[in-house]
Amino acid sequence: MIDFTRAFDSAWERMMVILFRPFDLGKWCVIGLSAFLAGFLSGGNGYNGASFQNFNNFDRSSLNSGGAQAPSFEWHKFHDSITNALPGVQMGLIILLVVVGFFIGLAIALVIYWLGARGQFLFLDNVVRNRGAIAWPWVTYARQTNSLFFFYLVVLAIALVIFIPIIIVAVVMAIPLFQQDRWPYGGEIGGFLALALVYLVLALGLNFILFVFREFGVPLMFRNGLTARAAFGESMALLKEHPGSVIVFILLRIAIAIGVAILSVIACCFTCCLELLPYVGTVILLPALVYVRCFSLDCLAQFGPQYDVWTVDVSPPPPPG
Repeated sequence: MIDFTRAFDSAWERMMVILFRPFDLGKWCVIGLSAFLAGFLSGGNGYNGASFQNFNNFDRSSLNSGGAQAPSFEWHKFHDSITNALPGVQMGLIILLVVVGFFIGLAIALVIYWLGARGQFLFLDNVVRNRGAIAWPWVTYARQTNSLFFFYLVVLAIALVIFIPIIIVAVVMAIPLFQQDRWPYGGEIGGFLALALVYLVLALGLNFILFVFREFGVPLMFRNGLTARAAFGESMALLKEHPGSVIVFILLRIAIAIGVAILSVIACCFTCCLELLPYVGTVILLPALVYVRCFSLDCLAQFGPQYDVWTVDVSPPPPPG
């Protein structure tokens, strides 16, 4: 088993040395930038459709409310006249917007993945070598960055193949409910629950595998110059050989992540919500982020000298013939 107590203590000491002994604001900001970019592969974003939902509710209420309804009636009449005069235009416009939105979203996702792959190695270099550098690790780890980027593209493609059919089935099941303006009942509820359970199990499994790879495989790419495929195999081998240690490590990382989230809320209150700003929040929470990374690296190093990322400048053994 990993000696987690030693890892906790060692990570704290390393974080203090990196950020506070001595304190250097310029170095702090550079490491914060690398941590901000690295978060693109471990963070997430959400979508809030409240504005569209409110617009939809407003439209229905204006059509169905009592009193003066002339503006709503005229809009509805105008809408019907346009629809009758130009059949198929709305559907074509919707398809065009969906296609354009898909490619824009895909382009943004690719940029985020590429920057996140860069940030992973920038942050590792700055933490392991105790410095604030961008240019040197940006160039030095270009090969590993590209390998990690394409690995995540493959994972994204696999995720789309797995989850899109589930979503399509759910939409097909939901269309009659919207048409009949009713809630599901009986077997329909069971069908939706089954789909939700399958989706949840697959999503948790994929995130579990990616988490192990990100915490163990990416540092091995950094230390030993491995490709993403080889590092993925190494991280899965660790999971197979030391399942107890890896599972306990993941549980502790979840607990630490909850603690970081609480610190983020506290920092948001004390900084008048400045912590919510991109990059600024990363700089404010940098001690916690550096501590978490050091903790993961210290746990990984206990599996053996070939996994000790702190000895990154030691030449790795030659690959087998």
